Formats: sequence, C-alpha cells, structure tokens
Amino acid sequence: MSRKAIATKVQSLQPPLTPNPELRRLDIFVGKWHTEGLSYGSGQSKENPYDSAVRWSSEETYEWLAGGFFLVHHCDGQIGDAPINAMETIGYDATSQTYPSQFFDNYGGIHLGHWSVRDGVWSCTATEYRTTYTFSNDCNILAVHWEWFDGEDWLVWGDLKATKVE
Repeated sequence: MSRKAIATKVQSLQPPLTPNPELRRLDIFVGKWHTEGLSYGSGQSKENPYDSAVRWSSEETYEWLAGGFFLVHHCDGQIGDAPINAMETIGYDATSQTYPSQFFDNYGGIHLGHWSVRDGVWSCTATEYRTTYTFSNDCNILAVHWEWFDGEDWLVWGDLKATKVE
C-alpha cells in the first residue's frame, strides 16, 4: 500500500470533531453515586425468585472520556460476600439511535448491550440481562431494576437505589 493510500486510510478513521449531540442525554448519569439494594441471582429459583436475596452496596462513578464521545462507568462494591468491580463504556450509534455499551467485570465477564431512553426511563438490553433506570424528579435518586435470562424466562436479578453524592 502506498504512503498516500495509508495517509488517506488513516484520515478516514478520524472521528468527527464534535460528539453527536444525542450523547448529552447521558449527562443525567454524570457524577458519583452510592448504590444499595438487593441482588437475587445466586441460587435463585423460578418458584420463589426473591428467596436468594443478598445485599448490594457499591460506589459508582460516571464521567466523560476526554473528547466527549464515551461515558465511562466504574462500579466498586459488594454483592453479598463477593466483590464487584466493573467498568462500562457507553457511546452513541446514530444509525440505530441507541447507546451501545461494553461492560467488563472482575470475573471476566464481557457484556455488550444497547441503551435507549423512552418517556424518561433509560433501559439497557443485552442477550443475558436487561435493566431499567428511573430517575427521581430532581435526578438525584435512581431506581434500578435488573433482570437476567436463564435460557427460558426473565428473572429478577436486583432492585437497587442509587443516590447521587457528587
């Protein structure tokens, strides 16, 4: 490949100079949050999905990656006796009008999802889970409801409350 072809290819990979304005909708998440609630996933049964409840407590931060094209989410906490440490990136895809995300956790999990917002309720859907995020009127409290797919049914995974601390 000639130098001119390489230079043209590199230039075509350059991102637009400004992020898509739809990304600004994610500003509602920016800040530090304290999250508490219950997780039900481990040892859960379809007959009584709430029997396996364990306490969830985490500190979560959402901040813009330099350039403003991606929101970065960090989660550090405990689910029962197990630590949870995770990192997620959320961007915007103008073609699908969704917010693709990649979620990585300290257990080697990699989850690809798509966020969307409708009537003020945010949702994230992946193959194995789905989540809804509902903000209080002042946007300082966030109700989070997670479900996971066991191969046949969607079962409740967690009910959490996040309070904005910064």
